[in-house]
Amino acid sequence: MTSPPSASRPPPPVIAPITRDGVRYESRSSHSGVLFVVDETSGKPLWQVEVFKYLVDEQVETDVQVVFFKSMTLDATGTSMLIEDEVGVRHLVDLKTREAKLLTWPVAVSLFEATPGPDGWKYSVELKISNSLTRPLQLDGPSVAEKGKLSNNLFQVEVDGQRIAYQGMMAKRAPPGRFIELKPGATYRTVVELSSEYPVPPGKHRLTVKFSHHNHFSPDDCQLESKPVTRELGDSPIRPMPKPPKP
Repeated sequence: MTSPPSASRPPPPVIAPITRDGVRYESRSSHSGVLFVVDETSGKPLWQVEVFKYLVDEQVETDVQVVFFKSMTLDATGTSMLIEDEVGVRHLVDLKTREAKLLTWPVAVSLFEATPGPDGWKYSVELKISNSLTRPLQLDGPSVAEKGKLSNNLFQVEVDGQRIAYQGMMAKRAPPGRFIELKPGATYRTVVELSSEYPVPPGKHRLTVKFSHHNHFSPDDCQLESKPVTRELGDSPIRPMPKPPKP
């Protein structure tokens, strides 16, 4: 089933139904983010599960914001369905328990500050994780460098195309007593200095930083990952952007 084209966005991707053992799995543009399971012969609904639901800004046209399935793949055993949405987030539906969970979640990384020195660059990055879902997102503090502290290898750093080995601690730990609860619409932000753990030698360089780590122990047990960000390091320091004045 497809919806008529909108002036605001192209029609949703056409996802072919998947049939196995007399059961058909399908998506419907009338219910974005929902996996429908029906009897192949009779067409009778068997069950359905909401895989994801994103926030909608009431001030913006709804059609522009609706997120649909981008792809749907049944695993070889027929016990789980891998779904990627239009945002690029991947989800897994357990067809036995009929529950959906996140497999990935996006992270934004930017170079916050960098200062040249005779022994190398002193630099830090800003890490942001925004919750655009309609439910809370549970983050494991050490997995997202809570309060700017590194206790594991959370980043991939390259200098002039060469990977910089992580030189920090690799802490073994038990499940935490608490998680960072990121409410719908909220953004987690922290600034992390990487100079000691991922040392960059003095001189002009091309620096590339990417965040990639698992959200350990959390009910939202998923891979947190950013796109790589690249900056040129020259003779002058890079300073944080000043905050805009309050209205």
